[in-house]
Amino acid sequence: MPLHSTEIRDVDRYELATILAALRLLQATPALPAEVENIATECGDFERLDEEQIDDLCERINTASEYPWRDATEDAALDARVASLFEEAAR
Repeated sequence: MPLHSTEIRDVDRYELATILAALRLLQATPALPAEVENIATECGDFERLDEEQIDDLCERINTASEYPWRDATEDAALDARVASLFEEAAR
């Protein structure tokens, strides 16, 4: 059972890349600063994720959507460009 809601809306590719990089850094770092360790363990309520658990989580994040690296800003720019091409063609 999750401790918190896990639904995060509107994570763009840059934020997602940062989350994945942070998970990989956590995976590669045996000793963390106390404040980071507290975040990773809910102040000692549970153990940090192990290497395999982080691999699994990264895989779930990467496959969470059909287009995990799709950037909404790029989509909006592309939609605007397509619309302008249709307007030009209609003239």
